[in-house]
Amino acid sequence: MLTAFNSGKRVVVVGKRIAYSPRWEFVSDFLLDNLKTVFDREWGASASRIMPNHTLFRWLRRLNEARREIGVGVAMPIKGHLSALNRLGYALYLIEHNDKPPKSLIKRLRHPTDFDPALYEAIVASAFALAGAKIDGAEDAKGNQPKPEFFAKFPDGKTYAVEAKRKRSWKAAFDLESEEFIAELTKWLRDKLYASSKKNLTNPIYWFELGIGNQMSEQQLERLRDLVVAAVNSAEEITVNGQPPTPAYVFITNNPDLSNDDATNLSFFGLLTGFVMDDFREELLDLETAMDRHDKHRSVRWVHDCLALVQQVPTSFEGIPDELLDERGQPIETLRIGKLIAYPRKDGSQGVGKIEEVACLDREAVVVVADEATKQRVIAKVPLTEQEAKAAKKLGNAIFGKPEAPHSVITDPLRFYDRMLEIYADFPHESLLIQIEDHPRLEEFRELSRNELLIQVAREFTKRMEFLNTAGI
Repeated sequence: MLTAFNSGKRVVVVGKRIAYSPRWEFVSDFLLDNLKTVFDREWGASASRIMPNHTLFRWLRRLNEARREIGVGVAMPIKGHLSALNRLGYALYLIEHNDKPPKSLIKRLRHPTDFDPALYEAIVASAFALAGAKIDGAEDAKGNQPKPEFFAKFPDGKTYAVEAKRKRSWKAAFDLESEEFIAELTKWLRDKLYASSKKNLTNPIYWFELGIGNQMSEQQLERLRDLVVAAVNSAEEITVNGQPPTPAYVFITNNPDLSNDDATNLSFFGLLTGFVMDDFREELLDLETAMDRHDKHRSVRWVHDCLALVQQVPTSFEGIPDELLDERGQPIETLRIGKLIAYPRKDGSQGVGKIEEVACLDREAVVVVADEATKQRVIAKVPLTEQEAKAAKKLGNAIFGKPEAPHSVITDPLRFYDRMLEIYADFPHESLLIQIEDHPRLEEFRELSRNELLIQVAREFTKRMEFLNTAGI
């Protein structure tokens, strides 16, 4: 989010326009204000009287009631209705900021009976927009052939047809071991896969929202994942007009806040799998083949990564993790480079020094401290608070003020491959060759284009890393 505080006003860049206000203390304040602007305030004033039962106005009423109870300037406890309202605002901001204002989507969101499916479509579209895709509404497509919700075109020129469907309600009670629940889940996914396949879309991506409003544990989420994968795999036997269905990417999500206004301890579920796609399955592969497939499916995998980002609305404009904010949304005191701390010296006395380096190790950190009295640099271990440990696990050492991007330790070779592509993305051809100048196929690599050579360099480093890890070096 491009933002600054200037002359008593919070300024936020939203695509091609600038929004500002002196009243925005939290990101949610801006999102709500921006949502009202995007929907059109005159429409809101009129529609709130004409159709007060519209989901959007119900959420706004509950927000106002909660604000009166809690007071101003306090971060509100997240419940389903507040989370859904914030996420709608965040989705609309991301779509406009990364692509263009979603005019046709807003028209559907204003309609009370279209709001629920359009809300899910907004969240889906925001993940594509954040991933760098351009969104085009299917209503503009020519011809009478069946249409998806929208088209997503990526910078590489490839366009995908995106379907997005929500389950409205459940007949079976929520029980992941119940035959009735499993049968309803399996049938619904099978029916949606068949209906979507009947459209015979080009490069299809299907999104299906389960609409389960119950709180789930980690074990339950894993069980749900197994049931969903089994349901999608079993549906591959269906035929459309006597022919196998078109291969498709399938996202299965569950957003409890969209189905339960009072949901708490929200756990979001998002799974990407292949439907009738032999090269997009969980299986053991050699690294070269795995990287080939990773490159082929890179754009859609990136959308999956962006889904995790759009599911978590930031609280602080400064980019401070929620784990490091107090109940009022203000930053808590943490370890930071440049901070003075007390630490135990080897002789048993207590020293005071300034932190110069920090590296987190689970629930403690190793720090390099410049002692104020002796001027010596010493290495010490200090415990982390629960909040610091959670934030460090998510974002790495960047939370301590290290001049580096947030990151976690990379153990997946394909994630390492992605990181190598990022690191060498701007290297010219000759500089890339220098990185592998000792390779026996160097002369062959000289003939590659810069983009081909970039991929080759990233793969060579990835294979070296995997060899060293396998050898235990």
